[in-house]
Amino acid sequence: MRKLLSATAVALVMVAAGSSLAQQSAAIPNPANAYREVKDDNVMVPSLKRTVGQLDDMDVMGPDGTKIGEVEEVLMDASGQPVAVVVDVEHGVGIGDKEVIVGLDQLRDDGRALTTALTNAQLGTLPIWDD
Repeated sequence: MRKLLSATAVALVMVAAGSSLAQQSAAIPNPANAYREVKDDNVMVPSLKRTVGQLDDMDVMGPDGTKIGEVEEVLMDASGQPVAVVVDVEHGVGIGDKEVIVGLDQLRDDGRALTTALTNAQLGTLPIWDD
C-alpha cells in the first residue's frame, strides 16, 4: 500500500511540474511577434538618451571594438515602450546576413556608437527580425 501511495504521489508531482512548465513556456512570447517597429523618429529611447531617428543606422560595436552591424529599427512592446533594436549584422561577424533583435539592456551608448558585450556566438542565438 505504501508503494502505491508513494508512486501516486510521485506521479502527481510530475504531472503538476509538467503542467507548470507547459504554462511557463506558453507564456513566453515569440519576440518577433511581441514587438512592433517604432514609426515616429521623434520617440525618445530613455535608456540610450537618443531618439529613434538618432539611433537609425547607428553603428553597433562588439566587445572587442569591431563593428558588428548597425541599427535598422527600434522596436516597442505592446505598451508602446521602446525595448529593443534590430541590428543588421555584418557578414564578417560569422553568423551570416541576419537582422537580429537586441534588447536595449544589452546596449550602451559610448557617444559615437552603440556597444554590446554580446559575443558573435551569442549574437547568433538571438531572435531574427523578419519584417
